[in-house]
Amino acid sequence: MRLSWKIFFITTPIFVFFLTFFGLWMIQDNFNSSLDREVERCMIENQMFQNSYELTLHSLSEGQRAQASVRQLVESFHQRGDEAGGNARIYGSDGKILYQDNVLSVENSIEGELDEEHNTGYEIVRQGDETYLVVQAKSGSGIRIETTKNISEIYEGRSAMYARYQVGVLILSVLVGGLILLALFLVMRNMQKLSSAARRFATGRYDTRVKIGSTDEIGRLAEDFNWMANTMNTQMEQLQNEVARQEEFTAAFAHELKTPLTSIIGYADTIRQMDLSPEETDMCADYIFRQGKRLQSLSYKLLDLTMAGREDILLREIRAEELLKEVERTVLPSLLEKQLTIQTEAQDGFIYGDRDLLISLFINLIDNARKASDPGKRIRVVGVNLPDGYLVSVEDEGRGIPPEELSRITEAFYMVDKSRARKEGGAGLGLALCQKIVELHQAVWQMESEPGAGLKVTVRFAYPEEERGRRRDRRRARPQEKTERGEKPNAE
Repeated sequence: MRLSWKIFFITTPIFVFFLTFFGLWMIQDNFNSSLDREVERCMIENQMFQNSYELTLHSLSEGQRAQASVRQLVESFHQRGDEAGGNARIYGSDGKILYQDNVLSVENSIEGELDEEHNTGYEIVRQGDETYLVVQAKSGSGIRIETTKNISEIYEGRSAMYARYQVGVLILSVLVGGLILLALFLVMRNMQKLSSAARRFATGRYDTRVKIGSTDEIGRLAEDFNWMANTMNTQMEQLQNEVARQEEFTAAFAHELKTPLTSIIGYADTIRQMDLSPEETDMCADYIFRQGKRLQSLSYKLLDLTMAGREDILLREIRAEELLKEVERTVLPSLLEKQLTIQTEAQDGFIYGDRDLLISLFINLIDNARKASDPGKRIRVVGVNLPDGYLVSVEDEGRGIPPEELSRITEAFYMVDKSRARKEGGAGLGLALCQKIVELHQAVWQMESEPGAGLKVTVRFAYPEEERGRRRDRRRARPQEKTERGEKPNAE
């Protein structure tokens, strides 16, 4: 069953029930009030009749009382109505009727309930199609005065109100039920929009969005759906890009393996099948060795790249000048082999990070500069101490990189000049590894290059938050210490 029908079949009966209960309570309360008023009025009339009778009786002398009958006494103060309208009756102590207005006799059991403490009582009697209110009062002389009143109109009025209210409840239930259905239709229409959008989104139409202008819960649900769709669409695009990069990575890796393996297999087969001179054998062995070293370098680079993406590094304080000097000593043989010079200028300061990863970072940056530089050129490494961190730049005088290539040089296996890179023993993994290391250290880097003007890579390391706090405290305390020694603080 649909949700709208469930809500309708739950709310409508509840509304009808409470409407009926409240209406019946109101009608019954009004009926009880009318009945109580009639009882009170009838008892007052009975009391007045009794008082008038006793006053008239006491105003007579004993002789007059003996001569006067009950009827004469009553008629002296009470005007008798017609046979249909009379309502008074007097009973003697022996139960005989001493006086009555009419011949109507309404059976009741009030007499047995009257005593000295409760000398007045009433009873509602249903006789035929009529309903009567009978009141009896017992006087001190032993007589009982009874007044009877037809109250059928009150009961008929209640029945009429019941009938009218039933019709009203029926009409109102139909109207309210229709309004509930209309409201549910309007609400569920927005829900149907959300449902249709969700189904379209599930079939791959990730541009699906919902337009609902309401500010209620449905409107907020639509906003959440659109936000979810935007987020998932972005994630899907990222996944698609990641899959494309993985496919490119796999294709490039296979290509990088194919070339050296083909050469190794070919030269090894030549040595195995042909009778070569010692010089030719050495040439083939040298080529196999160089291609094997290239495969070894490729495997190491891939291992470093994989491990860098999984490491959870511990940041330690490293003196920047010592770190860069160690990197210079490490790369110097390969630079001298290509007749390149390196110039390292490092200010005193600290870098917070993993020593081995940082060495790998700067060696790869310098090695990348080596591959792009011609003999006789210079590579410059500069370290600058900053108030909130340390900055290291590696700048070469090589061929440079076109601006449109800068955004792709950190992709694995991407090489601007493939033939020259392979000749230098590169595989296009150095800068991809550098990017991983920079991200692990929560640093930022920037590359500036123009064709023919070389490449400058700048890496900026930030101090950890606690270290920045300690340095701020030391800067604040320094002017105060100078003032205490009687020195003039420097203006900063």
